[in-house]
Amino acid sequence: MRVAVIGAGFAGLAAADELRRAGVDVVVLEARDRVGGRVWSEELVAGDPCSVVERGAEFVLPGYDVLGDYCTQLGLSLADMGISYNVREPWGGAKTTAGEVASVATEVAAAAKLAPSGTSLAALLAALRKAGGTDEAALAAYESRLTVTHGVPSDDLAAAAVADCTGEFSYAPSYRIAGGNQRLADSLAARAAVHLRTEVRAVSAEDDEVTVRTLDGSVHADAVVVTVPLPVLRSLPFPGGVPEVTRQAWSRIGVADNAKLHVPVSSVDVTAAAVQSVPGRFWTWTAKDGSTRVQQVLHGFAGTTDGIDALEVGSGPARWVDQAAASRPDLTLRLEGAIVTRWSKDPYAGCSYSATTTATRSTDSDDAAASFGRVHIAGEHTAGDWAGLMEGALRSGQRAAAEVLTRWSSSG
Repeated sequence: MRVAVIGAGFAGLAAADELRRAGVDVVVLEARDRVGGRVWSEELVAGDPCSVVERGAEFVLPGYDVLGDYCTQLGLSLADMGISYNVREPWGGAKTTAGEVASVATEVAAAAKLAPSGTSLAALLAALRKAGGTDEAALAAYESRLTVTHGVPSDDLAAAAVADCTGEFSYAPSYRIAGGNQRLADSLAARAAVHLRTEVRAVSAEDDEVTVRTLDGSVHADAVVVTVPLPVLRSLPFPGGVPEVTRQAWSRIGVADNAKLHVPVSSVDVTAAAVQSVPGRFWTWTAKDGSTRVQQVLHGFAGTTDGIDALEVGSGPARWVDQAAASRPDLTLRLEGAIVTRWSKDPYAGCSYSATTTATRSTDSDDAAASFGRVHIAGEHTAGDWAGLMEGALRSGQRAAAEVLTRWSSSG
C-alpha cells in the first residue's frame, strides 16, 4: 500500500511516521523548503544557539503526552522555561493582578457553561457587567487575554470556547524542546521520504486510486492524508468532490490572526517574567532555554487583526518594540535584529491556528476530520479539545494514520 501525505507539519509527520512503522510505503509532499509547518525554530542571532526562538508554536504544557512520547523516542529533551504560560501580570489600563484575573476567569467560565449556543464572549461579558459585582479592571484584562490567545475579537469568539478555561489561569510549568521545537519535526522527517518545495494543486480520488497533482507532475497512491492548515484546505481543489457536511464544517470553524515578536535584549541580568499589555492586546515573556539560563530575548505574542494592525507590524517591529519596552522597563531592547512573524500572511498557512467562533458548531471538529473515499483529513483544526496546539496536530496525525490502517486491514 502507498499513501501520500500532504504537509510536513506536525500532523503530517506524525501520520507518516505511524504509517511507516506499520510497513506502509509513504511519501510526504511539502510546499515549503523546510519541515515543521507552523512550528519554526530559528536563531535570532545567527551562530548563537542560545538565541533560538520559536516563530510559531512554542509552549509545551502538561498533558502533552504524545509530544512527550515522541521526544523520548527521538532522544529529545524538554527545557523548563522558568515561567508559566498560564500566569501573566497585567500591565496598562486600570490596576489589577493576575490573581484577580484568575478569579474573574472562574466567574466567566461558569457563566459560559450556561450560555446558549452561539453566544459571543462579548455578549457574555456585557451581561456580567450589567449584572454588576464583577471587577471591571480584571474583566478588561481577561477579555484582552482571551482575544489575544484565540486571535479573534470578543464579538466573534464563542463563549463556549472559554467554558473550560479556568485551569489556564493556574500555575503550571511550561517547556520547550531543548534546541527548538522544530527539532521534533526534523527528527521525524529524517525517518520519512519528504519531498520539499512540492506544492500540491489538487487531489483527485477515484475508486481505485488517488492522484495528487503538484506543480511538477503527479503522485499516485492508494490513499492520501491531507494535513494542510484550514485556509489552505478550503481552497484546495478536490475534483471528485467533498461531502457537503464536511465542506460546511471547514467553512464554519474560525481562524485566528496572531503575530509573534522576538527582540534581542542588551541587559545583562534578564529575569524570567510574563507580562500582558491589556490595552495593547499582546503579552511578552522572557524565559529559559535548554541551557537553563534566561535568554537575552524578549518574546511577544499579539492577537486579533485590529490588535496586530494597531502595532503596525506591516511596517516592521518598531512600534511593537516601543510598546513592549514600556511594559518591561527592566529591559534594554535592541530594535536592530528584532523580527515579527504573522502566519495569516503566509500563503502556506493563512492563519496561526483554528478558533471557535459564534458560527462554529459543536460537531464541526468531528465533521471536519471525517474521511471521504480514499481521502483522510488531519491537522490541529480536527483535534477537538486539542485544537490549535502542537499536541493536537500530533494526535490528529496519529488518528488519520489509524483510519488508513483500519481501512487497509479491512479491505485486505
